[in-house]
Order: sequence, then structure tokens, then C-alpha cells
Amino acid sequence: MAKSRIPIPPYARLIVLLAIGLALFLMAAFMVLQPPDGLTANPIHWRAIGQTSPAIWVSLGTGFLAYLISAWVWSLKPSHLPAILFAASGLMTLGFCFSAVGFDLALDLTMRQFMLFANTNALTAATFGIIMPCLFLIYPNRLPGWKLLSAVVVLGFGGWTLFSMFGPVQDFDAVQRITFFEMLVIVAVVGWQVWASREDPRLRAIAIWLGVSTLLGAGAFISLVAAPITFGYPPVIEEKIAFAFFLVIYVGLAVGILRYRLFDLGAWAYRLAFYVSAACVLIILDLALVSFLALDQGQAIGVSLLVVALAYLPLRDLVWHRLLKPKRRNDDELFQRVLDAALKPTSRERAESWEDLLVSHFRPLQSVPIQPDGDLAYIDTEGLSLYVPAAGDASALLLQYPDDGRALFSPEDVALARQLTKLLKYAKESRDAYDRGASEERTRIARDIHDNIGAQLMRALHSERTDRKDTMIRETLADLRDVINNAQSQSLPLDDVLADLRAETAERLEPHQIDLVWTLEAGAGITLPPAKVHALRSFIRDAASNTIKHASAQNLFVEIDVAEEETVLRIRDDGKGFAANTALFGHGLGNMKVRVESMGGQLELKSDETGTELTAQIPVHAGPTQAATV
Repeated sequence: MAKSRIPIPPYARLIVLLAIGLALFLMAAFMVLQPPDGLTANPIHWRAIGQTSPAIWVSLGTGFLAYLISAWVWSLKPSHLPAILFAASGLMTLGFCFSAVGFDLALDLTMRQFMLFANTNALTAATFGIIMPCLFLIYPNRLPGWKLLSAVVVLGFGGWTLFSMFGPVQDFDAVQRITFFEMLVIVAVVGWQVWASREDPRLRAIAIWLGVSTLLGAGAFISLVAAPITFGYPPVIEEKIAFAFFLVIYVGLAVGILRYRLFDLGAWAYRLAFYVSAACVLIILDLALVSFLALDQGQAIGVSLLVVALAYLPLRDLVWHRLLKPKRRNDDELFQRVLDAALKPTSRERAESWEDLLVSHFRPLQSVPIQPDGDLAYIDTEGLSLYVPAAGDASALLLQYPDDGRALFSPEDVALARQLTKLLKYAKESRDAYDRGASEERTRIARDIHDNIGAQLMRALHSERTDRKDTMIRETLADLRDVINNAQSQSLPLDDVLADLRAETAERLEPHQIDLVWTLEAGAGITLPPAKVHALRSFIRDAASNTIKHASAQNLFVEIDVAEEETVLRIRDDGKGFAANTALFGHGLGNMKVRVESMGGQLELKSDETGTELTAQIPVHAGPTQAATV
């Protein structure tokens, strides 16, 4: 029976490695602080930190941080070959950084002890230079012939190092030359990785990031230390201080191996390169002004900062926007296309237009409809895909491989996709509201023509009074124009409307020997919107028709009270009445109820043997609502 393995969590591995690294750091610090007269555990006799060289602590700090970063990455990916090599390089960096302090100890070392520090320093430095090319041969791409090339690197530089240190003619100075050429190989292999990753945007982003990090870290060490020593010149800065440049490589490698925010690595690499280059320009210009123009330091740094601010920074922005930033459509055109897509006549056309917009802007190699997975756009598969949620009549889409497969989606793309989606949803809601309004207007016109205009035409057609037919038809045509145009008409004066309506109602009641008693309470200068004017006319006309047809009344009382917040319309007759519990399904009262409720009002009916009373309460400021169903 196979034994099951207990998984070791990453934090446990990291704690153990951290403890080992911290122990080595304390051991090295202990040796640095020792007095010249011999080892002692009594801190009283130790050297003060101020008596030691700052370069020693830079070297120790660099070694410890490089080791810690590489240990952290390996703890997360212990079986990942690049992470293993990365951890090994961190251990080697700790080795040559810590052993380098042996040359600056106050202790009087024996030759054997001194050679131990020297050999450790040389072997770990050379091994670091062997591991790093092997790492870059397999990450982020496994380059063609990586096994053979790795063997060549190991045997070539390893054999050179061993021969120089332990061969018949020992040459410890050759270690600097070996380091110089190892650094050149590292830079060359990273450049090869960038070229080999040109077809894969994810790997290219990693390769560019690693390339910039390595170029800055290794390039700085080569130019300031390795190259001068190789060609017989003293280093520009002390070697132990220059070790700090390796931290740039380690931070870059950690980010690259962990594949953290791949979609941002290209922009980060650009910014890192330009910031460092700006600092270099500033330093070089400052030195030139001091050396050749004899300016004092204050003047030189001021002029240098001015030149960098006025010339270099605008140039940086120009390069970014013209050469590096993807060329895409401007926002005005995009927003116009969103509106065009939302206003297409059919849902299919709207969906197709929306997808065409996204494809033409982001230029993905694939656009795949998928099941909805949230209401917000997001980046997937390390920047290769962009999820765009369903919007309007379009389904959710997965855009893959932007800019024809040459780039990754960025947070700016996510923000834009969310903005476009929000705009499309808003445009759809506006279009739907317009369609609902148009539909309701058509329903209103149809209802008014059927219930009001049709009835008036039928009365005119069947009227026995030939002298009234022409007048009734003209009035009906005028009402028809009001029905059709009331949405576009301006508010009408209440006095004029009621005066015409009173005269019309009295004229209709007169042939039936019904007297009209009209009461109005309203302030001067009141106007009503066309919809309420038409509802008021229709309500009174229908009430008058019911009185004529069914009430057998002698009088019709119309009371209109227009207050600040509410209009109350009360119509009653002194006829025979009817059963109020069935009234809403007959006598035309259903349409009257619809009209009142469409204005946001309420209708109350009372009827008995003494007559019938209708009371309508209509809010003054309420707009038309969807008609109620009766």
C-alpha cells in the first residue's frame, strides 16, 4: 500500500528558509563586528557599526534579500523548474555577497581562512553566472536546443572557473572576466527570449519585463564593475555596493515567474526603463556640466533637472503614445457607434452592431458568445481574454488575443469595456422608454378615436336634425385634430377650454329639455396640458351622453373646482338612477374611469332613485400614466 504524502504548505517552507537565511545573516554580521584582537561573544568588545564600511552592509542586505525573494518564489512553486533554478541563484547570490565581507573583516585571518572566503566568493559568483543563463534558456520559453546550450554554459563557464582557481596556473583575477562574459551571455539569452516570444503576447510580456529587469541589473553591474576590471581599469563604484543592482533582477524574476498581472508587465517595463534612463540622463548631464562648464553642484543639478523636465519627459510621452500604445479609435467615435448600435431597428442588428464595435476596436482574433458570468467586464487567462457582459440585445462575449494576437488586455481596456457596456444599457433603456411612450400614444389615439370620435360621428350620421349635422361633423374633426396633436400642443388656458365646453354641453342638452347648471371655482391664468384638456372634454361629454340616454333627468349639474394640488370634477343629475354595483361595466363609465385613472386620479360613483353623481379627483401636477384596465 502506497504511503500518502502530507502536503507542506508554502508558508512552512518559507519559514524554514527564512530561519536559515536569517541565521546566516546574523553569523555574517557577527563576523563583521568582531574586533581585530580575536573572536568574542561579548558585544561590549565588538566594533561599532559606524566603524564598519557601509559597503559591507549593502552586500549583506543584498544577499539576504535576493535569497529571501528566491526562497519565497520557490515556496510557492517548489516543483517548477524555473523556480528551482531561481532559488539556486538566490542561494549563490547570498554566497558571494556574504563571503565578500571576508575581505573587509577586522580579524586577522589566516591564509587558509582568507582562501575559504575567496574561493566561496569566486565559486558562488561563477555559479550564479551559470544558473542564470540556464534559467533564461527555459523561461518563459524553452528555447531551441536549450539542453545542449545549458550543457555548454555549465561546462564552459564551470570548466573555466575551476581551471582558473584550481588549475596548474591559478588566476583568481580571471573570475571578474568570467563574470563579465557570463553577464553578457545572460543579456543575450534574455534578448533571444524576447524575440522568441513575439507571437505569444503573454510570454512576450514576461520576456520584455525580464529583459528590462536584467538589462538594468546586469547592465549596471557590467558597466560599473565587471567591464572596467576586465579591461584593466578600477571599478566605478565598489563591487559590494554594485551587488545591489542584482536586486532589480530578482524582483523582476519573481514577478515574471509568478506571472503577476501579466497584462501590466509591458507598461511596467516601459516605465521602469524610462525612469532609470531618466536618472542616468540626469546624472550624466550633471557630471558634464560640472566637468566641462565648471558649474557648481547646485547650478548643475538645477540645469539638469530643467533639461530633463522640458525635453526628456515630453519625449518619453511621445514615444509611449506614438510607438508603444496601441492605436485604436477615439472615444467620440466609439460612443457614437454605441448609440448607433442601440438604435438599430431589430434586435439581431443591434447585437451584430455591438459585436462589430468591440471587434473593430480591440481587434481580437476570436469573439465567442458565452453564458453570462457577471455584470462587469474583467480580464481572464492572464490578459489573453476579456469578458464583456450581456448588454442590450447582445449576449455575453469573450474576446481573445487583442490587437491581432500581438498584445494583452489591460486594465484600461476593462475600464473602457465597462463604460461602453454601461452606455449601451442606458441607450437601450432610453430606446425602450421611447418605444413604450410611442406605443402608449398610439393606444391613446386609438382609444380616443374609437370611444369619442367614433361616437360623435355616429351621432352626426344618425341625427335627424340636418341643420346640426355639419356643425357636429366640424366639431368632431376639430376634436380629431386635438386627439392627434395633443402631445405636441402647448398648454391651453382653462377659461377658454371650459367656456367652449360649457357652450357645447348646453347645446347638446337643449334638444332633450335638460338644463345645464355650471359652477366653476378656479383662479385666473390657469393652463392645462393637452392630455388633461382632452380627458376633461371626454369625461364631460361622456357624462352628458349618459344623462341624455339613460337618466331621464331635467337638470345636469357640473361643478369644477381647480385647487392648487387637485382638480375636483363633480357631475350629477336628477334622473332615475341605476344599480351602481354594475355600472362600471356599462353606460360608458368604463372609459370614463380609464381616462381619470390615466391622469393619476380617482373616480367615485353614486346612484339612487334621486339621481346619479360622478366625482373625479385629478392631481394637478401628475402626468399621464398607463391606462387602467376595466
